[in-house]
Amino acid sequence: MAAEWGDREAVLLSQLGRPADALPVAEEAVAIRRDLAAANPDRYRPDLARSLNNLGIRIAQLGRPADALPVAEEAVAIRRDLAAANPD
Repeated sequence: MAAEWGDREAVLLSQLGRPADALPVAEEAVAIRRDLAAANPDRYRPDLARSLNNLGIRIAQLGRPADALPVAEEAVAIRRDLAAANPD
């Protein structure tokens, strides 16, 4: 639950024009979700992908698209794996 609220807080900070403040919050949400996904991948990989996507957006907003790309690519790879495992 903390990661979900972290994602939401990062979005709100960004919307308030505070992208630099949003970045560490988004990074923390990814760290939490990485740990959860490591322990229970079936349950938490979709959430990890969502947090990675949020983090990539925050990084890009800071004018660092090259740093955002690998984060976005990781999110896409997770989504592709999930879709392949469950195409319905």
